[in-house]
Amino acid sequence: MTTKNNILAFTFIILSALFISSCSKDTPQPEVEQEEPDRALLTFTKLDANGNETQTKVTVDFDGLSHDHDHDHAHASSATVSAEDEHDHAHAHIHLDANSTYRLQIEMYRAGQMINNEFIKAADEHQFFFFAKDEAGKPVSNIFTYVYEDKDQNNLPIGLKGKFTTLGAGQADIQVILSHGLDKYKVPAGVYNYDKYSLVGDTDMDQTFDLHIEAE
Repeated sequence: MTTKNNILAFTFIILSALFISSCSKDTPQPEVEQEEPDRALLTFTKLDANGNETQTKVTVDFDGLSHDHDHDHAHASSATVSAEDEHDHAHAHIHLDANSTYRLQIEMYRAGQMINNEFIKAADEHQFFFFAKDEAGKPVSNIFTYVYEDKDQNNLPIGLKGKFTTLGAGQADIQVILSHGLDKYKVPAGVYNYDKYSLVGDTDMDQTFDLHIEAE
């Protein structure tokens, strides 16, 4: 092989290597969607008359959330309940005392890691809403009230932490909505059951559990 041929062969090898390297760099790498949970843990902690947390806790654990990217809804493959009293069920069905206030804290997880900080960083476009409905999906009143205890950088509510107050004895399905990308300025201040949430944002999570409120 002549020197000229050697140079051409060497040049071809170098150019081929550079082309392969360039293609590798340009190949998009799969990314994990931010703020996309696979689990949501709701903890109700009963407060005493002075507003202090007691040892009475009830949790609703929505595990195996999967996301329908056509609708941005998260659906749980399982929902379990843990209660530190005589009521314990293998499905999303909880008992709370009537005329009582609970601190409701929500923890969002992905791959075993809590990702609440991701929602807090983007809190200006996230908000939880809570609804009481009957078996037919119609709104039910006089079941509970909710007060947001956390705010975003614009002093608007988030819903990872709040006070959930039960009213008289009763039963309802409690729907928990996490709205994403919404314009919070279009949501009436402090309204936790704003039924037009879908008009001002997308839905990241839509889960429901059965609530029984019993007289002590």
